Amino acid sequence: MNPANIITIIGICIVILLITLPIMKRIRSKETCCGTEKVKVHHKKLRQVSGSYKLHIDGMHCKNCEKRVTEAINAIEGLAGRVSLGKQEAVVEYETEPMEDEVVRRLGDMDFLATRI
Repeated sequence: MNPANIITIIGICIVILLITLPIMKRIRSKETCCGTEKVKVHHKKLRQVSGSYKLHIDGMHCKNCEKRVTEAINAIEGLAGRVSLGKQEAVVEYETEPMEDEVVRRLGDMDFLATRI
């Protein structure tokens, strides 16, 4: 084999290694794309559901984002949220009043853009 070919092959191997190492590190770690640990999403159940509505949510990138949005909705008394990262939406159930403006404001404070579907 020609020495120039050997140097080229070594160079390509180094480039591939430099590209794949950070990817493998993230896969093996317990961190999400947002830099926080993966945590299971806990769903809230309401005593009596009066109605529901859907919100489209921009800005979710990972399961941790989905968890944060769910927790923000569930933190509001009388509301329960089911969030889908794949659909980029949330179904919000309510007991007495929808409080849609409150949900949109809280998610906006967290840098998510929520709009009614």
